[in-house]
Amino acid sequence: MPAGRYHIIIHANGVNNDSLTDKEGLTNFLNILPGKINMSILNPPVVVEGIPANPGLSGFVIIDFSHISIHTFTEYNQVMVDIFSCKPYDQEDATQAVLDYFQVPREQAMVEKVYWGE
Repeated sequence: MPAGRYHIIIHANGVNNDSLTDKEGLTNFLNILPGKINMSILNPPVVVEGIPANPGLSGFVIIDFSHISIHTFTEYNQVMVDIFSCKPYDQEDATQAVLDYFQVPREQAMVEKVYWGE
């Protein structure tokens, strides 16, 4: 039986706080989030700053069943998050953790939850 595919895509607008530019904070969040969804980190998070024409941060962490990636866009006060796994996890807990970290109310976010499998 093939593994299922669990995927969340979160686009949030109106992020008006330091989380968009806090490299250490995003690294810490990427270290904590996998544990909140019962995943293990296979490789420590990588977070880099964008170029001047596209300021913000991009970070990712490889987890035992796939990845988590986060991109912030300071010019537009936006964040985009992608959590993908072949192992089931609580998508609502993951979504809420992201919204809490970026201090974004649910109504300011587009959340797409996808499951592929049998």
